[in-house]
Amino acid sequence: MGITWDTAYETGHAEIDLQHRQLLAIVQELESAETQEHRSHEVIVGVLNHVMDFTILHFAMEEGLMRRVGYPLAARDEMIRQHEEFTAYARLRVLEFRENCLVSVLPLRDFLAEWLLVHELGLDSRLASFIRDRSSIVLEPEISA
Repeated sequence: MGITWDTAYETGHAEIDLQHRQLLAIVQELESAETQEHRSHEVIVGVLNHVMDFTILHFAMEEGLMRRVGYPLAARDEMIRQHEEFTAYARLRVLEFRENCLVSVLPLRDFLAEWLLVHELGLDSRLASFIRDRSSIVLEPEISA
């Protein structure tokens, strides 16, 4: 698929866009690991783990941001549902690869890249727009318990 970052993908929210660029870089790392002639199963599993860990971190950031800015509940629920669906699908594919049920991660890479674009151009852009429209809101960092 070979997707690269384009300014058209930007939501206009610096933190969200930075994390999207980082996620895309990880997806590219996955492609690189898969297409290397002497790839190691362990190396690819490591990249897959990185994808999952960073994605979960990104989703937590977005969900915390939605709470802090008072994002409408229906829109928040829709985004959280998408996050849960993505996580379930990706976890299953990662487990299949770990157990050698999948011989290639390129379909997963394609799914990740497409999902990233669809999600960020859709729901994430709406969230960023909501935040811009309420630019008078001062956001305080979320405090973890």
